[in-house]
Amino acid sequence: MTKEEGRRVKHPNTKTLLAYWDARRRGESAPQRADIAPEDLGSLLANLFLLRRMDQGHHVFRLAGTGLCRMHQREFRDQNFLSLWQGHDRAHVSALLEGALSTPAPASLVTEAVSLDSEQTQVEIALLPLKGPEGWLDRVLGLYQPLTPRPANSRPIVRHRLQALHPAQCPDPHFSAFTAPSFEAVGLRVANDS
Repeated sequence: MTKEEGRRVKHPNTKTLLAYWDARRRGESAPQRADIAPEDLGSLLANLFLLRRMDQGHHVFRLAGTGLCRMHQREFRDQNFLSLWQGHDRAHVSALLEGALSTPAPASLVTEAVSLDSEQTQVEIALLPLKGPEGWLDRVLGLYQPLTPRPANSRPIVRHRLQALHPAQCPDPHFSAFTAPSFEAVGLRVANDS
């Protein structure tokens, strides 16, 4: 996790997941889906989700934690993650996901989750790219982390409004691509040389 990523996220659970993702990639651009062990993430499981990219407009839930499902009072398996947003917000979240997969690097957002009775809860969502079984970057490990508490008897979340986007940023290079060039005279002949 870069210092910038650490400053962008708010909740300690999000920082924990970012550190876990970074350790699991073992120097690669992103970890394999098979490298993520649910038993390692016990305290986060209720708010974790896994997406599979079908195309730019469809990032489908493969798994969704019980906390996420309870807040929305519905199951998410095989539903499009982007259906949680409308209009411009949906386009921004789609671009955020595509950026996380193409960079590849973590991205995050803060959203206002609004319930059926207009109760509002601030939520931080982390999006971490993963390689699927074929080796392609087509999976996203996510965390849906409420930042404000909700009463136990709350009505379901029915819409989201973006508050902040934190796009994926290229990781710091581990080597310098800019070394001093070596210019040695090699006795080349140029046009019109005699």
